[in-house]
Amino acid sequence: MEKFNTLEKVQKLFESLGCESKENCYFVTFKDNSRAKSGLVGGMEYPYDGVLINKTEKGFGILFLRYEKMPLLKADISKMIIPENAYQFIPNEEISKVTVKKHSPLSSKVKSIVIKTVDRKHCLVANVNEPLIPYHNENLAKFASQYEK
Repeated sequence: MEKFNTLEKVQKLFESLGCESKENCYFVTFKDNSRAKSGLVGGMEYPYDGVLINKTEKGFGILFLRYEKMPLLKADISKMIIPENAYQFIPNEEISKVTVKKHSPLSSKVKSIVIKTVDRKHCLVANVNEPLIPYHNENLAKFASQYEK
């Protein structure tokens, strides 16, 4: 988590990948294990436990995150790392639909995010409040306001 725990580090990280633009929106999500494919096929198609996203006016810059050590009870951002060769850019032309909604009708603490592309569907969840990542809360709210139903 040390590589992406401040806004300055995230900006430099995406800048080094060529994914910086006029409009940048950085936030962290986890793979929605209840909706994602599981098993060997799911592990190959979705080789991540979470993603660090930079939504720009050109598309989505995505850095895959993996657990260094699997947490016991719940998703824990502090235990995530960025593995090598973990970057993907999805241009707007390849995105067919993005939806954001409450993950549970009883709680507004978690958002469900689905990013559909031509060949894949990323099912993600994001905590509305990530106290360890100060830039996350404001940026997730900004992103959700664009796509929320």
